[in-house]
Amino acid sequence: MPRLRKREWIIVLVAVIAALTVGIPTGMALADPAPTATDQVNNECDDILGSGTPEYMYCRWMAKTPKDALDVVRFWARNDGEKLKEAVPYPGPVLFCMDKTNKGPGMQDCADKDQVLCKYDHSAGKYVCKDTDGNVTKPPAKACQGGEFDCSGGGSASGTPTTTSGETTSGATPGPTSSTLADPDAQPVDDPNAQTQADPQTQTQSDPQTQSDPNGEQAPQVETSNGPQDQESVAPEPTSSVTAPRDRSAEPQPDPSTEARPTTPKASKAPLAAPNDATGKAAATAIKLGMRVWIEGELAPAWTAGKDQFDAAVASMAAQASRPGVVGVKFAQDLGYWGFKSADDVRRFVKESSAALRAAIPAGKQLAVDVVVPEMGCGANEPCQAALRTKYPLISRANVEKYVLTGDVDHVNVSSGLFASEYAKYKITPDKALRNQWIGVRARGWDTRVHVGAREVGLAHSGANKLTAAQAEAAAKLRVDLPLQAGVQTVMLWTHRQEWDGATWRLLDQGLTTNTMWKALQARKGLGRLSITFDASDPEKGVTQDLTKLAEVFDEVYIHSQ
Repeated sequence: MPRLRKREWIIVLVAVIAALTVGIPTGMALADPAPTATDQVNNECDDILGSGTPEYMYCRWMAKTPKDALDVVRFWARNDGEKLKEAVPYPGPVLFCMDKTNKGPGMQDCADKDQVLCKYDHSAGKYVCKDTDGNVTKPPAKACQGGEFDCSGGGSASGTPTTTSGETTSGATPGPTSSTLADPDAQPVDDPNAQTQADPQTQTQSDPQTQSDPNGEQAPQVETSNGPQDQESVAPEPTSSVTAPRDRSAEPQPDPSTEARPTTPKASKAPLAAPNDATGKAAATAIKLGMRVWIEGELAPAWTAGKDQFDAAVASMAAQASRPGVVGVKFAQDLGYWGFKSADDVRRFVKESSAALRAAIPAGKQLAVDVVVPEMGCGANEPCQAALRTKYPLISRANVEKYVLTGDVDHVNVSSGLFASEYAKYKITPDKALRNQWIGVRARGWDTRVHVGAREVGLAHSGANKLTAAQAEAAAKLRVDLPLQAGVQTVMLWTHRQEWDGATWRLLDQGLTTNTMWKALQARKGLGRLSITFDASDPEKGVTQDLTKLAEVFDEVYIHSQ
């Protein structure tokens, strides 16, 4: 048996801890597999999924994380993740396919000779790529646009495909990776002056943002338990960082019979220049603070308006995403909840937006969307499921899975807490609905297809925060700890600061003043899993001051594209 190095021993230890804390099903006695008379319900699986559902067999092997699991995570994250960095390579590798005929998904049908593996070299401050023979080589031409990859060494890579990364994080289940797409018109581009990234954030673990008011109706209110009800008011379903139109019915809707769909723009042959506008300056500041950065916007209105507006919106987002250190682009919020007439329209929008963005942004950047699936909060309550499918047909579970589990996006943030009043009709409490949703997402294996994040709107407040320390901690456990315990990679919180319905909503108090909720979130900083939405055009004090404060809690920020 070969001897294990120090790092390998630590990885083994982490695996053992994970197996012990997560792998043993809750409520299952190892010495006595036969259930007793008082143990007829198999933990939460019967109650949430029902023993007759296809997901039940997976759920029964999943465990609710023990109470001390958070302490285990904090141990590995202590001192800015010192122990974790020793144990796990950081950031993860990126895999490209150089075969221009390979169109995915992932590395499907990519021969070994066409694979290029890029690993981050801390001494070089960039990814260094090698072929299957171990020879240093160049990545695809588009990977050289972002500045994260070493494009000076080795021979020219064959072909000029447009790619997205097959990046995975060691120790985590990889999400879907899109294969390289051929672009015979593109020429290899080397940029020796490309900005060197001190701490590239092209990890696949990333997260989220919030945007608009669905269907022109009043946004559903969020209810919480164990404390948040004592707030002065209840957090709304937020609009985008820039206030969205109130009446969605007045917006033009996609009509396939009368309007030509946008076509994918050709990939740029020259490196993109990141804008130095408010969004660009905020992104540069956040990157210097060590935060992972997403550029977020909403492409649906431009897609609906036609090719010219769509192409312009894609080009703008791609330019913002070209900055080294930007993880990727989030191009839709609560996909299908508003702005579309049919499921086919939503599917076309995702497919065409994905193709256009992947052709325009540097390789290795990620694509994200936000979704909401009302029926998943119902658990095994079939009348609740049927009612919500009927009321929200475009965002039924079956439709949403067709939108986002087909390889067009890399990261999916699932919203929760938006239908508390609907669940209350069936005596489903907010915390029960949350558990139903996250156990369902995990049991259906979403995390094997995409990277899954949570989007939470229930912790922001208007006016001054009035929660006691105990109430704030209870709210954080429900809306941050619970999703993480269910396997979610990141939790994105709305919002740093946003005007909504005549009030200003925040996590901090006015003037960046710390409150009890902020202290509860600070205690979770070591997890490295919290994200925040940020509008650079409307800071509390100033972009630098605001982001510096946000970095006390958040490792990731979604910056609204102006």
